[in-house]
Amino acid sequence: MRLAFFSDIHGNLEALEAVLKDIESQNIDRSYCLGDLVGYGPQPDEVVQRIRELKIPTIMGNYDDAIGSEKESCGCEYSPGRETEVGDESTNWTIKNTSAAAKEFLRALPHTLEFVEEGVKFLLVHGSPIDHLLEYIRPDTSSERIHEVLERVIADVVVNGHTHLPMVRWAMGKLVFNDGSVGRPKDGNPEACYLIVDVIQQSISYEFRRVQYDVKSVAEKMIEVGLPPELALVLALGKGYNMGQSKSKNTIDFKI
Repeated sequence: MRLAFFSDIHGNLEALEAVLKDIESQNIDRSYCLGDLVGYGPQPDEVVQRIRELKIPTIMGNYDDAIGSEKESCGCEYSPGRETEVGDESTNWTIKNTSAAAKEFLRALPHTLEFVEEGVKFLLVHGSPIDHLLEYIRPDTSSERIHEVLERVIADVVVNGHTHLPMVRWAMGKLVFNDGSVGRPKDGNPEACYLIVDVIQQSISYEFRRVQYDVKSVAEKMIEVGLPPELALVLALGKGYNMGQSKSKNTIDFKI
């Protein structure tokens, strides 16, 4: 079974379309979206509509919750000052430019999704198994915290989003993936990122795919619609740090 996982589209329709096209070329059996369809980007309604059209199983992200319920904050970790102002401006703009139908869809998204493929149990969350929407499980998250969040998890594989950093960790006999970000990467590479997992008789192989799209066009569109210019710069730079995992392929055998 060949599975695709993607998340953190953040209103970036061009990036989403590029990823969907790449998924079509990879002989994927099933695709899953791990939330944050909206926020930051210029086309929230169009992204929601595309996911709905394709009927892709999707879980709720913190931005989906904030926009769907018209909250004052997305709950993100912003530094005091201009970064917080930009985040608030993005949230307010997205609330104003997201339709009632899209908000209803976002509010109805589940917080988690569980399934079994080839005897391997999967758990999908946006943040962590403990805090589904807001906790960041990063490449540098301590081993102690990883053990805490996995303590009551029965799944063999956990896939999350939220950090925008592609990641794989091994702890307590479980794999923990982050699928990166389609529409707003933070690992120093502005190309869209998603995760492919192959499951064959309890053996898992995985690949982080990077997909090119017209980043400049989206950045210009962000400015045109009135979003803060800082967001366009972040998009163009793929702001963050590079964990060097975006093109890795590996295989792991489970003994379940």
